[in-house]
Amino acid sequence: MSIRSSVFQAISRRTIKRNGLDKEQTVRHLRKVFNNPPTLRLIPRGVKVRNIDLPEFKGELVSTKSPEVTVLYLHGGAFVAGLTRTYHNFAGRLAKQLNAEVFLATYPFAPESPFPAAQKRCFEAYQYLLSLDKRPENIVIAGDSAGGGLTLVCLLQIRDHNLPLPRCAVAMSPGTVATLDEDKLRIDCPKDSMLSADFVKQIIDIYLPNQKDRDHPYASPGLANYKGIPPLLLTASKDEILYHDVCKAKANALKAGVKVEWIERSGVGHVWPVMVPFLPEANQDLKKIVDFIQRAASKEQNEPPQLNTPNALVHCAI
Repeated sequence: MSIRSSVFQAISRRTIKRNGLDKEQTVRHLRKVFNNPPTLRLIPRGVKVRNIDLPEFKGELVSTKSPEVTVLYLHGGAFVAGLTRTYHNFAGRLAKQLNAEVFLATYPFAPESPFPAAQKRCFEAYQYLLSLDKRPENIVIAGDSAGGGLTLVCLLQIRDHNLPLPRCAVAMSPGTVATLDEDKLRIDCPKDSMLSADFVKQIIDIYLPNQKDRDHPYASPGLANYKGIPPLLLTASKDEILYHDVCKAKANALKAGVKVEWIERSGVGHVWPVMVPFLPEANQDLKKIVDFIQRAASKEQNEPPQLNTPNALVHCAI
């Protein structure tokens, strides 16, 4: 664990993590901390940011002058909060290293717009990219936390609607399971510096007020059938409360024959890779993410691995 990671987790535990909040308090608190981040914006030279406000897509575009790759990025925020500008540092470096354009999409929040509003909007964002004649083999879908879960859901929707599949996808600490395992939540809660068991339970109730929706693949993508899905890169901290849920998504993807790459670390917080350029662990793992996206363009990477073969899962534990 780096000193910077230790400091970041201490700040996160003090300013974000809470126990004992009711639904209204949870939404109010998360919107306060996620919509007013103290992030210093450091955009790499040669990367520009502009707003997009169209009926079919709302958000921001972070891009190099002549991009060769298109990234649809779905931000985190527990389905109730979050701002695209929080991701300018990550998107800017992703754009610079990939020579890419990164579309930072907005989507409606619960409780005002509960499931399935967010996942529908994210699917529309992918359709928007296709309408711009972006080649699907050059499109990457990525996201973190709630946006990581929406990334997986977006892949399922693209497959289920028989649309051209993107090159690959990256989901960082995705929320994947809406059916609670109270025992695991209670055990893992003290280790997580950002999310509490109370947060997880409240957010599920807020985002999925109808309990019958919670085991649907678009609500719990960790339980889905991933047959036909393109290569995935998943990241998870062994110290975060969502670790076991991300493992379920990994297991189901491998079971379906999907090529999966896996980055896990101890001593880092929830969605640590987005904390570039401030955390050395984030800078190191951004390079792995870029390498994965570049290799996914090759024919070999896109061929589904055979089950029970050594190359079915590339594992990077740190």
